[in-house]
Amino acid sequence: MNRKKIIYDDIVPPKGYWHGRLKRGDGLRLVTAKATGVAASFWNATDTSERFNPGDTIKVQWTSDMTVGRALLSDMGRVMMSITHDDFGRADCLTGMSLPGPADGPDWQSGRAHFLRAALKNGLSKRDIGPSISFFAPVIVDEAGQIGWVPQSDGGQFTVDLRAEMDMIVILSNASHPLSPDQEPAQLQVTQFHAPKPATDDLTRTGTPEARRAFENTDALFGDRKRFS
Repeated sequence: MNRKKIIYDDIVPPKGYWHGRLKRGDGLRLVTAKATGVAASFWNATDTSERFNPGDTIKVQWTSDMTVGRALLSDMGRVMMSITHDDFGRADCLTGMSLPGPADGPDWQSGRAHFLRAALKNGLSKRDIGPSISFFAPVIVDEAGQIGWVPQSDGGQFTVDLRAEMDMIVILSNASHPLSPDQEPAQLQVTQFHAPKPATDDLTRTGTPEARRAFENTDALFGDRKRFS
């Protein structure tokens, strides 16, 4: 990536967490060498009562398969993030973040604990923490409706790029996914950057009629009331 486009660059250690604020149009790149899952959630920085909603994200786009061209929606029917690059190809909106267990050792760090700590640092509380999405999580749903984990080889680095569609608070947890058989995640590289502006035929904005309406709702917050549908 061109260094001039980078706003902020950080390394999150295994079992660590990250939180930050993005402006509309910023990009967020996540890079890891292991598929153990990275839990994420988002809040409208101007009105934190608006937050990421995995259920509506799935329902509006008729799929739980979140990868390039998918939009991540809030509970107000607006788009918070677009997935613009994903060479891993799977993200999980169904299982949620990891929780502490009775047999966990003293060095265990759960996603729930990470989210609680980061929430307090951003003026939020535990009542603001809802369901999350996990990137780099090879979760599938079979024909019987059972949720399962598909083991992946550690084939080098995996990258996901996100584009912020509103001003947001972001929390990430680099604790392993609840279904991951590997409970030792790799370090996570987090890069905030100036993302290219979406083209008129941007895949996320034009993928479905429902997504187009969600973008209309989002753009109206910023004075752009152009209709796509």
